[in-house]
Amino acid sequence: MKAPFLLLLGLLIAACSSTPPRPVFSDFMEIREVVDEDPLAARFADEDGEQHHLGDPVVSGKNISRLQIKPGKDDMYDLHMTLTGSQDARWRRFARSRGRTAALVIDGTIVRTFPVENPGMPIENEVLIVTIPGIADSQDDAERLDRFFQESKAATKTGKDRE
Repeated sequence: MKAPFLLLLGLLIAACSSTPPRPVFSDFMEIREVVDEDPLAARFADEDGEQHHLGDPVVSGKNISRLQIKPGKDDMYDLHMTLTGSQDARWRRFARSRGRTAALVIDGTIVRTFPVENPGMPIENEVLIVTIPGIADSQDDAERLDRFFQESKAATKTGKDRE
């Protein structure tokens, strides 16, 4: 009885360990609200190992139609995300409350926390672009992250082309 269980457990571990990284334009990339006061919320670590409690995803990668990294303030680089139409209204409802902090989560790690700004009322024939400030400290980091996004996006298109 123990042998089949151990065999199945070993097979499951082997299958999970060889899983390729998911592309960025899937659920692999998320924006979640930081809710450190809620002990029952999901726990994530940032790049420094500090733990944060995060709520459910507000935006996931599959709801982003475009990502761009551009120079911002104080020699930092900002991430600009264009949301698909259905997520525009959801983000606006989320951002309406003042004082919220959100986290950009990539592959289960918090890359950046940022204050959420109210984008205001929707304007006809204009898309909503969400800006995450200070996503990269240097041009090299910005280029590396941009290359990662582009490679992930290309991998997604290739997968769809095969179907």
